[in-house]
Amino acid sequence: MIRPVAERAAGGHAAVDPVLRRLPSAAWHTLPALAILGVVNVAAYVGAGWLLGPGSPLTWIAVGVVVAPPLAWAIDRLQGELFELDDRRPGLGSRLAVAWTCTLALCVLAAWSSFVAAVADASGSPFFQVLAVAGTVLVAVAALVAAVAVPLGSTRADVRVRTIVLVAFLAAVRRPLGPIAAVAATAAVVWLGLTWFTGLLALAASVFAVLAVACAWPTLTAFGVALPPLAPLRSRRSGAPVTLVTQGEA
Repeated sequence: MIRPVAERAAGGHAAVDPVLRRLPSAAWHTLPALAILGVVNVAAYVGAGWLLGPGSPLTWIAVGVVVAPPLAWAIDRLQGELFELDDRRPGLGSRLAVAWTCTLALCVLAAWSSFVAAVADASGSPFFQVLAVAGTVLVAVAALVAAVAVPLGSTRADVRVRTIVLVAFLAAVRRPLGPIAAVAATAAVVWLGLTWFTGLLALAASVFAVLAVACAWPTLTAFGVALPPLAPLRSRRSGAPVTLVTQGEA
């Protein structure tokens, strides 16, 4: 099982504030991986839409299959800047299993929801309208779980995929504001890309990756999951690690 946090920072606050302080710098150093993720996301959406049709429910599933590996890779690179994971990073297969489980669950539910919504619109049946609403709710829940589970799955080699998903679900239920903010911001970028400027779609997956890491650890540590050891701070001039330890990072 995932062990609870053993140490707290001074003042009783969870030792997660250093992660949030380091995140902008980590995201800056991970820009190439985030940019590749964005390009793959747009290419997958355009390619699947061209082959299957933009309105086809299968488009969601195709996008999920293609985007999961670069999403897991980008989050792994981002967290590699934040944590020391050499001896606790799971293998490639484990990281992909978590990413595919989360993204495919999300995309399958989105495909089902869009299909039921189309049927409800064509038939006017209250039953299918209820199913469409239920599908939308399930999509939102799956997105909240994915925002927590994928970063967690990139750091834990000692637990199974189902345990990671279960812990992410329970943590998101207990403290949902962070995952909700990450998913809402990503949805806003997608909406702006679909309605205003298509180029913004290239930012959607990258925004989700960064915000997922930002929300996952406050959510998980509040639930009792141990924070991975932080990587040494780097000098802004030379890039060499420094040994200065600030309050809350001890």
